[in-house]
Amino acid sequence: MTADNFIIREVRVDDIEALLALWRATESGPSVTDTPQHLSMLVEKAPDLFLAAEADGRIVGSVLGGWDLWRGHIYRLAVHPDVQRRGLARRLVSEIEVRLRARGATRIYALALPRDAALAFWQTQPYTESEDVALVRTFES
Repeated sequence: MTADNFIIREVRVDDIEALLALWRATESGPSVTDTPQHLSMLVEKAPDLFLAAEADGRIVGSVLGGWDLWRGHIYRLAVHPDVQRRGLARRLVSEIEVRLRARGATRIYALALPRDAALAFWQTQPYTESEDVALVRTFES
């Protein structure tokens, strides 16, 4: 299965338990704010910035974009271990970047866990380390 075989779509409320399970499987959460109530609020308030990757009816990836009317942020990039190294993380990042840029982002900050696999992925992307946050990508306007 390649990255083209995955469906990238907006998260729905009925995906929340599967997302929490994904984050546990990837050791990327959940954190104190990752509750069904908080995630439902995200689905309601910014559905276009909360994405899931689906394969065979199963949630296998996620990414969350944040927009503060000035900068874009990427959080919760996760790909299930069963489907890693197939280009899915790259597809998720690309899709959330398109959506953040459509809102006006010329700079996007990526919050990455300090784990070897996460850092190795981000080092293959056009992001650079920043003094104030881990990884930053700036776009020319």
